[in-house]
Amino acid sequence: MNHYLFFLIGFTILASFLDFYNNKFYKNIWGKKSLKEKSLLIFYLLFHNVLYYCIYFTLFFTIYYYKTLKLKYLLFYLILLIYIPIHWKTNDNKCWFTVQQNKLLEIDENYGFRDPYMILTNSHSKISGTGSELRNKLYYNYMIFALITTSIMIIMKIVFNKY
Repeated sequence: MNHYLFFLIGFTILASFLDFYNNKFYKNIWGKKSLKEKSLLIFYLLFHNVLYYCIYFTLFFTIYYYKTLKLKYLLFYLILLIYIPIHWKTNDNKCWFTVQQNKLLEIDENYGFRDPYMILTNSHSKISGTGSELRNKLYYNYMIFALITTSIMIIMKIVFNKY
């Protein structure tokens, strides 16, 4: 579990720093925002990167540490995998935090959160538009795969009483 937290913190700091440093939207508005607004922007940036890591990297740790992992951690991960797509679907395929972040950045609310690929290529994507359909399908399909895999691990832990 220590490895998980180490990589979570490292990823969050690195991704957040790189995004903040090279994202033109932050540069355009930073000087005119209040301390409260700047704090919210930093919070949203950190929160998104923590959440991204938890959704898309946790599966690898759960598989690797499966034998020693407690059932409750698998259940927490499963709940996250179920909740996030429901949250998106009930918010017009948008994350509430991303919409709030975009309002503070004074950009169209259809801009999506910048994942590591977007950060490294210094590009932006809208929720709908060129290339976003493939990206969205990849993310949803990964989440379905993670949901199925995590469910199987939970069932195995319960059936074999190794939780």
